[in-house]
Amino acid sequence: MGPSLRRSGRAIQTAGKTQAGQPASRSIKSQKSTKPRQTDVSEVKENSEVSSGDNQGDNGKPPKSEEVDRKGDDDKLAARKLQAWSASATSSPYPDFKHPTPRECQVAHDVLTPMHQAEVDKEFADPDTPETIPHVLDAMIVGLLSQATGWSNAKRAMASMRKVYGSVFAYDEIMAGGMDKLRDALQPGGLHVRKSGLIMGILEQVRKEHPDWNLDHLFEMNDQEAMQELIKYKGIGPKSASVVMTWCLKRKSFTVDTHVYRVAGLWGWRPKDATREKTQAHLDAVIPNELKFDLHFLFIAHGRTCPACKGGAKAGQKCTAREEMEQKLKQ
Repeated sequence: MGPSLRRSGRAIQTAGKTQAGQPASRSIKSQKSTKPRQTDVSEVKENSEVSSGDNQGDNGKPPKSEEVDRKGDDDKLAARKLQAWSASATSSPYPDFKHPTPRECQVAHDVLTPMHQAEVDKEFADPDTPETIPHVLDAMIVGLLSQATGWSNAKRAMASMRKVYGSVFAYDEIMAGGMDKLRDALQPGGLHVRKSGLIMGILEQVRKEHPDWNLDHLFEMNDQEAMQELIKYKGIGPKSASVVMTWCLKRKSFTVDTHVYRVAGLWGWRPKDATREKTQAHLDAVIPNELKFDLHFLFIAHGRTCPACKGGAKAGQKCTAREEMEQKLKQ
């Protein structure tokens, strides 16, 4: 049984299994919303602070025409993100690049598991891991806090939010406290100016469409619909949406973070000039579904600890995992 996580107005509990064959420490029973799905599109406010002054209307809000312009800009951004994701949603952007093969993926799994499974299990014992969070909006916020930084920094930001608001997910209190208070709360984790703006923008949009802070209707959507819903929020791109879909919605997707991207390059699992986004599309298309979840976390653990594969590794270091894989592939 996982720890209780409290957010404004209600407590949430994690427990159980959702996928056959997964250890209990690595799965949760997702709680689904019974509320009918809302399909009306509300106005989307830009995720930046609106200063008082000439741009404000008599009621302190931006003029209606400015809100409409912002909605149009946000809709165009969401459409571009969806188009970029859809272009490689079912096939690799590098159809002639032959690695990794399914056998290479299986061998990597077989080699990395005894090396790093204990580290992976320890991570899943962490109550802040999005895998242990059964609600979509909560997983989005944790995923956003972990963007462009290490997990330890994200945890510092979450610990500070608990001190300030009582919970990472106290959305009513966060909104009532305003931007400056949130920015100060996020400062221990770094990138607090950017992330406070994104979080406030996301919460304002969610509040307009779902005043109960409930986005769990995404559990009932197919992958295309869920991705489209997630990336309409500014600051949530295909990578962050993939985190939510894999960890919270339990979809079979392969997410590429900094460690995965680096190891994939060192192991020849991506073209050298591939961007992180295209690397994710490529690996998601070629890695067998049954291995995606495990390999993602095994790659992270390996990328953090291997003398040859970790960030800033010195030249001449050996990757024992790669050497063992090469030997197995020759057999």
